[in-house]
Parts: sequence; C-alpha cells; structure tokens
Amino acid sequence: MHRLRLAGIPLAALGLIAWSAPAQAPAPADHAGHPAAITAGSGAWTVYHHDNAHTGYDSTQPAASGATTGWVSPTLDGSVYAEPLVFNGIVYTATLQGTVYAINQSDGTIAWSKNVGVPHPVGSGQCGNINPLGILGTPVIDTAANRIYVSEILNSDSAWHVFGIDLSSHLVVMDTQIPSSVGTGLDWTIEQQRGALALANGYVYVPFGGRIGDCGPYHGWVIGVPTNGSTSVTFYESPTTAEGIWAPGGVVVDDSTGNPFFATGNAIPCSGSVNSDSVIRTAPTLGAATSFFQPQDWSAHWCGPDLDLGSISPVLISPSLMFTTGKYGQGFLLNPANLGGTNGQLFPSGAPYTGADVCVGVHSDASFGSVAYANGRLYLTCEGNGVVSLSVNTSTPSFSTCDSSCTASGTWRTSGVGTVGPPIVAGGAVWAVSTTGAGLYGFNATTGAQIFHSANFGANRFSTPSEAGGQIFVGAGNVIRSFNMASGCSSVSLSAAPASSTTAGSPVTLTANATGPSCVSPEYRFWVRPAAGSWTMLRDYSTTSTFSWTSTTPPGSYFLGVHARTGGSTAPFEAFASIPYMLTTTACTAVTLSAAPASPQPSGTQVAFTATGTCPSPNPLYEFWARWQDSTTWQLLQGYSTSNVYNWNSTGALSGTENIGVWVKDAGSSNTLDANTSIPYSVNTASCASVTASATSTSVASGSGMHVTITGAASGCTNANPRYEFWMRPASSSTWQLVQGYSTSATYDWNSTGALAGTVYFGVWTKDAASPNSYDAVANTTVTVT
Repeated sequence: MHRLRLAGIPLAALGLIAWSAPAQAPAPADHAGHPAAITAGSGAWTVYHHDNAHTGYDSTQPAASGATTGWVSPTLDGSVYAEPLVFNGIVYTATLQGTVYAINQSDGTIAWSKNVGVPHPVGSGQCGNINPLGILGTPVIDTAANRIYVSEILNSDSAWHVFGIDLSSHLVVMDTQIPSSVGTGLDWTIEQQRGALALANGYVYVPFGGRIGDCGPYHGWVIGVPTNGSTSVTFYESPTTAEGIWAPGGVVVDDSTGNPFFATGNAIPCSGSVNSDSVIRTAPTLGAATSFFQPQDWSAHWCGPDLDLGSISPVLISPSLMFTTGKYGQGFLLNPANLGGTNGQLFPSGAPYTGADVCVGVHSDASFGSVAYANGRLYLTCEGNGVVSLSVNTSTPSFSTCDSSCTASGTWRTSGVGTVGPPIVAGGAVWAVSTTGAGLYGFNATTGAQIFHSANFGANRFSTPSEAGGQIFVGAGNVIRSFNMASGCSSVSLSAAPASSTTAGSPVTLTANATGPSCVSPEYRFWVRPAAGSWTMLRDYSTTSTFSWTSTTPPGSYFLGVHARTGGSTAPFEAFASIPYMLTTTACTAVTLSAAPASPQPSGTQVAFTATGTCPSPNPLYEFWARWQDSTTWQLLQGYSTSNVYNWNSTGALSGTENIGVWVKDAGSSNTLDANTSIPYSVNTASCASVTASATSTSVASGSGMHVTITGAASGCTNANPRYEFWMRPASSSTWQLVQGYSTSATYDWNSTGALAGTVYFGVWTKDAASPNSYDAVANTTVTVT
C-alpha cells in the first residue's frame, strides 16, 4: 500500500507558467567567435552526479522551500541525454549531433559551441535505438587543464574517439582514437557508449556496453584514454560476452585510492559466465578485476530474466561503504576495499541470504541510472513508482527497506509521480525530472514532502538534473531548462476539522501552519480539488491561517490544499501541502466493472469480472447478472454478497457478444440497488474451415524404400499455427492407423519400405490451436504401390 504524500497542485494554479527565452537562432555547429558578456556564475558541477563518488549531493546550498522557473536555452542542434555540467559561470551540454554547447549560466544565451564531427547514424550498426550515435554519455570537465572531454563515434572512420576541447579557445586540443584492436576487438557495430565519462589518474575512463537488442557478441568495456595525448590506451574487458557497462552513471572513482568501480549487466549466455551482474573494481590502470561483488542469486534472479545489476552505477558512501541495486529491485551495501565476491555483501546477511527490497517490492525493471546519497540517506528512483529514500546505518552497516508496502521505519517514497530519472540532492531537497513529460519535481530530503512541481515538459530516458549556485539545470529534449531554488517558508502543514471526512454540505474548518528559518508573517491561500478534477481556489492569500469550507459539490473523494509564503513575498508560493478528504453519503454513488482477460476470448476461457463500487462503507454488496445473446431478459448469476468478483467459465458459450452486469449497494442501504453498470464481452469459437492433403509422389515401386511426404494445408483458421494429425490405411487393411499425433508440423514422412502393392490411403486432420474439437476439418490423399 502506498503511503499518501502531498497531492500535487496544478501549475497554472501555482502561477508556475514556464517562461521561454526570446526566440533565437540556434548557434552554428562550430562557433568560435567572442562569447557574449557573462555575468559571473557560482557553484560547479563538473562530473556526473557532482563528484567521483557519484553522490549527486551539493552540500553548499541553504535549505530550499521550493523553486521558480528560470531561463530556457535556445533550441540546440540535437537531442540531449547527458547531464548538464557547470564550471566558471558556464553550463555545458552535448547533443546527439556531436555538438558541445557552452551556455551562460546567468541568462541561458549561448556563449559558444563546437561540433567534434559528424556521428554515425544508428542504421550503420547491427541494432540500436539512439540516432545519430553522437555524444550520449555525460562528458567530464578537467578543471586543472581547463578542458571538457566527450566521446563519439565518427561517421568518417567508424571509430570511437575521445575529444578534449579547450574551454578558453573552444578548440579541439586532444583527439584520441580508441583502436578497435584492443583486447578481443572493440566492434563499433555492436558497442554503445552510454555511461558517463570519469576523470582520474591521468585517464578519461570511457565505458561501453551493447546496443538495444543485444545484437552480436559484444563485451563490456572501460577504456582508459590518457589525458596527455598518448594513444596508448588501457582497458578492462568483460571476461564473458555481454556483461555490458551501460548504466548512465558510468564509472565511479574512489578518490582515496584512485580505484575505478563499475557495474556489469547480464552475461549471454548466463551458464558458465564470469562476473555477470557484478560490481567490478580495477586498478587505476584498469586491466582485470582486482575485486568483485555478485549477488548470491545472480543467475536465477538477475542474469536469467535479463534484470541487470548493471542498470545502475554504484554510489560510494565512504572509502569503506558502497551501495548498489539494479533492475531486480534489491539493494546491497558493499565494502569497496574488499567487494567480497559472490554473496560477499555487508548487508543483507548472506548466511542465509534473503534479498533486501528497495523498489516497492518490484522485481522487474525496478531501477535505472544512478543513486544519490546525502546525510545518511540514499535516494533512488523506481520505474513507475517515483522516488524512494532509505536511511543508512553506516556503523552496522544496514539500510531501511522498501517492500510492497514500503512503510519500514526510516523509509519514505513519493506517490503519484510516475517514472523519473536519477535524483540529485541540493538545498535540503531531492530533485528529479520526469521522463514521461511531467516536468521537474522537488521533495523535502528528510520527509519526502513535495515542495515543487514545474510545468510539464519532456525529457529523455535516464535524464538527471544538475545544480550549481542554487540553480537547477535539466536537459529537456533539445533545450536546457533552468530553475531557481527558493527559500522562505520551507514547509506548511494542513489539518481539517472534522478530520478526514464529513457528510456533503457540512462545514469543514481548515487550519494551516507554515514554518521556516525566514518564514515571517506567513500568508495562506486555500484550494480544493475533486479526486478526478482540477484545483479551485477557495480563498486567496491572507495572513489568516484558517478557512471554513462548506461544500456545494457531490459526495466523493477530494483533496484540500494550501499555499504558504513569507508575508510580502511575490513568489507564487514557497511551500504547499494537501490532504485527502471524503464527502460521504448513505448510498453508493457509482460502480465500475472490468474483465480479465479482456474481451474477446475463445470459448472455454475462465473470465473474472471484477466490480468496484464508490460507497461510504468499506464493504459494499455486489450482485452479478447476465443477458445472453439469445435472450432479451437478464439472468441472475450471483446474488448479493461482499464478493466483488464473479468467475465465468465460457465453455459452451455461443460465438458472439454477451452482456455482463453488476448491481451495488452500500451495506447500510435500503435500496434494491444504489448503482449499476454492464459491459459487453465477446466470445469466439476457434476453428479451421478446411484442409487439403497432398503427397510428393502418388506412386511408388514396391520394395524401393522411397520416402513420400504427406502435406496438410489448413485454411480459414481463427488463429495462427493450426495443429495437424496424420492417419494411414494400408492397402492390406480396412482400418485407419494413427501415424503422427497433433502438432504444429504440417508434414508426415512415409517410408514405403515393406508396403504391399495396392492403394495406401492417408488422412489429415486439422484443428485450430484453440479449438475444443477432435478435429475441425479432414482431407485424404492416396499413394499407389506398384
């Protein structure tokens, strides 16, 4: 059961209408002219998720109570998947067209851009879904050398390159081609560079994995490209095919040792593989793994069902503690100094091993990208289930869990957010961008309370924001969007009297209380929203913290909300809260009916009809009816009971559409029914209309041992893949013999050896795969033995 958090308030109501920069022509692919005047920016974010440990945490910002919409960059020449980076007042981003853009942090104008070369189109490889194959992985900034490093495969030579662009001259000062001859061979047609680049030990670390579709015998790679311009690259290559290193977080580096860490995906095949679904540690010069971790159930639960541990890069909590998870939705604490091998985690216990759920009990495609860590809490996103935060005990070590109820002490999760990319933490808040078009979210890092939701905008898969100087930057399709963190009233609470519910038309007193380090003379604005409707303002801003609401709306589920801000502030709001509220009645107001499996289905299918009533009491009564297609009257199927399910066996049902209905009434209702509905359900009787039989030869010589193929060809079948059964009546017999039982094979091979002279009869039976009949159609053919 999901714990209810704060229901969102619509952005139009919040006043958060996205501002777009004035229309500007996109910067040219190679613009090396003088940049526009730049207002000095603040803060820095020079590597994926802020630091080499990939904590995604900026500890320098004061507590934020929300955010406001900032600038939107001009349209760039291609789509952005990489996390924006920030350095010296410039926001850097890269596109799939191979262009690096430098955007002024202050106003979103383009200072300069540089194209490193035309990338390969996706069709030039064996598979893939990224087009073109430009700069996909997040770059890294070398602050000492004043460079940004990116990786791309050039169309001109079909080779992967690492480019270093000088941030002052905007020129490419390093171009190192990664040789395809490394290891067993880096095949550009099947390898994809998706993970973020890392910088340490005099190397740019560049991870590789397979393309979507898992085509070809690819390997996982990390290539170490020297920053001094040497072409003598170092590398790690996975010992088994597949095991791609594809997580968007890429390579993590322990600054205390210089050791790189990365996670591998599943091997293909799993059997006999080495280091499938593992966290790998190597020496700074790469080479073979110096330590590894692999779940005890890696084969059954991770590799076998294609649920990569390597869908997420690990996060380094300290030199002695690391966390990781993946698509199977269970997490692990590891010791980076000794990863422990198979079942070698610090938590959960491996003797015996029981997995620790971290993604609402989901065990398929649970989590992707990267994890953030700050102040004893982990933050990860769970596919379709928003953000989850787990508390970590670093001394035990252990962490709180998130199973199907996700109510463990120390754990919180968001509700109603859907799928968002990897989160970051800044200003005491967690920031994550929706990858389904719902915009940017902000949550209180301690409680999970929602403090911000922007207007809707799209963002690519695995998009993660960055932050510098109190500004948040998001790659959104082919633009960069900025947001400004706001302080003031950092939180507000809302209560109702009577609490939780009352009968429609009765007064409800709402009371709000705003708090925060600079929340002076707070103002409050109150709202109401039906569960399936839009927000309506009940009272505009006032210093009065209470409001009496008497509903003029029908019974049902509602949300009551409040905005709060510091007195005199012009911000749309600094904090908001909402609570669910029920207006009740003495009767059910509606009922819905659904069928599983959905219509249509073949005759003989077991169908479950499930009703859901909108009723005051928790256990309404349901009655089920049917109006069969050969009748004009309704027939009672199941009398009133608390069961909201009727199971129907459609065996013997006529082909056509039946109508199934349900009545509902509240347990305390005196009515025959409070509400009713019905749905049509179609049944089809599967069959084949006809079949033909033929023989490759209609005559064979006795004793020749000749083989004759008998072939059946069914037509007019309801479904694909009809079944065939073959019979034979020898010349010496009047009895048919079964020679090949029902199967999908449409042929029977007859060896005529030993056959007596005369006419041999062959029969073919056929029926649809879903047909209940012994056969749907029959055909015969003969072979004469001379």
